[in-house]
Amino acid sequence: MSRADSRRVPPEQIDAVVKALYAEADRLGWEHLPPQRRTALYDTWVIDPQIGAVLTEFMTAETARSWIKDGPMKEYRRARQGAGRYARFGSGQGPSAAQIVAHAAGPQAVLVGDTLGVKPFHCLACTDAGSTFVTWGEARNFRHLVWAALNHLADNPANSAVVVITETMAEPATAAEKALQRIVAERCSLELRYYRAANQRRAAENRGDQ
Repeated sequence: MSRADSRRVPPEQIDAVVKALYAEADRLGWEHLPPQRRTALYDTWVIDPQIGAVLTEFMTAETARSWIKDGPMKEYRRARQGAGRYARFGSGQGPSAAQIVAHAAGPQAVLVGDTLGVKPFHCLACTDAGSTFVTWGEARNFRHLVWAALNHLADNPANSAVVVITETMAEPATAAEKALQRIVAERCSLELRYYRAANQRRAAENRGDQ
């Protein structure tokens, strides 16, 4: 959707559409769905009374589909973690900073207040061994995570740093990606962890709902 298209849709209706869209994505377990299932859902959502039918009052079905895919759904994972322009619509079901910290630095690690940031997600954790910079995100953003960690260590050489790659069952890091990531992390003296969200079975999927 272009800026001109979005301006034609009343803000309250955009809000309602995103809420309905994210509710459906949560219900269906979007992050665990294979690409072909996601593609089919874009077509389904274009004719959904609460989603596409609202948008197509102001634009074509093709434009509405593009906006759903490249707008809210592109931001869905970030919104679940309370970040991005659609953060207020996120369910908060994504991995929390506290969960990432525990996974990266151990169950006794404590997230340091007011250090949580985004682009990429990062924070400072306090452990018995000292302060640890933790940054996390998808495999495709690995270079940004490494750069964030190295920048932090340049200013804070006494700290350690951990890069966490977040995965889902539908989008795991490949063996080739992991091999390269391990080499890069070792060369940069960074610890590397992988966090895979639980693949929760949805009642709707068990029923075969589309």
